[in-house]
Amino acid sequence: MFAEKRNLAQDLLEQYQHPQEDYLIASEELGVFVVSDGVTLNFSKLIEKNEKYPNPSPAGDVARIFCESVFEKAKELNGNNEPNAVEIFKYANDKVAEYNRKAGKTEICGNPTGYFAATGSFAIIKNSKAYWASICDAYIAHFGQNMNSKFMTSGLCQPYAVVNGEERMAEHLEKGVLNLEKDDRFFVFTDGFEFYMQNSEFLDLFKTWDDTLQKRITEFSQKANLQDPDKYGHERSIIGILI
Repeated sequence: MFAEKRNLAQDLLEQYQHPQEDYLIASEELGVFVVSDGVTLNFSKLIEKNEKYPNPSPAGDVARIFCESVFEKAKELNGNNEPNAVEIFKYANDKVAEYNRKAGKTEICGNPTGYFAATGSFAIIKNSKAYWASICDAYIAHFGQNMNSKFMTSGLCQPYAVVNGEERMAEHLEKGVLNLEKDDRFFVFTDGFEFYMQNSEFLDLFKTWDDTLQKRITEFSQKANLQDPDKYGHERSIIGILI
């Protein structure tokens, strides 16, 4: 379906396997939760150049660097009473800049900035508060015990802003601090879970938070993917936290 929608069916064989471009880190000990999704490269340009999709993907590298750097900076600031999400983002984005300075601008990057890029969101949970930031279509979501929605980021990418190392991207963050209550549910996820989080049947899974939860999520995902792979079949990452 991915190939057909992009007129690539003649170029992507059935056995084609897309490289990993999502990345996540979850540290319950430090209260650090971060996800990132590398921006898919330009298939058409790669085909024009008679090149295969690189594996590992440079966009996946950016996602990994962002997550690792968010964790690194959050760990460094662990003693601070109120972590600064913007400072953490800028540090991680600077690490991506180092990568992109070596890689250089390229027409295969798959986005209008000319650099390999990713979306990303993260939260530092401390003292019953979540200090969070997100950019483009990576998300933060906050629900009550009965999965009543309290907050969710917009996922908007206008103006187009991503993690690519450019300083200006910090100006387009969604960011804030959320007050958390016992038994709240808190989520950090990439855009592959966007439609899942609009599905009441999926959300209901989290009302019962027990040892079977991961199995029930997997089973739902398999069923939904078969029914509508365009909405439910994308590479996807989610971190769920029971407060």
